[in-house]
Amino acid sequence: MIERHCRVARLIAARPATVPGAAVLNDVKLNQIIVRFGGDEASERFDRMTADTIRRLQSEGTCFVGGAKWRGRQLMRVSVIGFETDEAQGARSADAIIAAYRSVATSG
Repeated sequence: MIERHCRVARLIAARPATVPGAAVLNDVKLNQIIVRFGGDEASERFDRMTADTIRRLQSEGTCFVGGAKWRGRQLMRVSVIGFETDEAQGARSADAIIAAYRSVATSG
């Protein structure tokens, strides 16, 4: 189960990392992913984009993500921990993350 969670976390991280404006800020070795949207520098606009992406994901319910602050920047935290979480669910989560960010980016 732990190996699968780590594999799914890498799968989830790989997808948004290819989207312009989305940055995975950690080296995904375990089941944790840290993502920032809009840009990597500290800015209120990018903090808002990240927070809005988190809210959109939480309201849609496809996957659960949380927020955190690190070095003055708003971040999205993803933890792959569900007993039955597999690659297909990871792919759906990655798609939902990308769709939520794109929706926020085009609306603001």
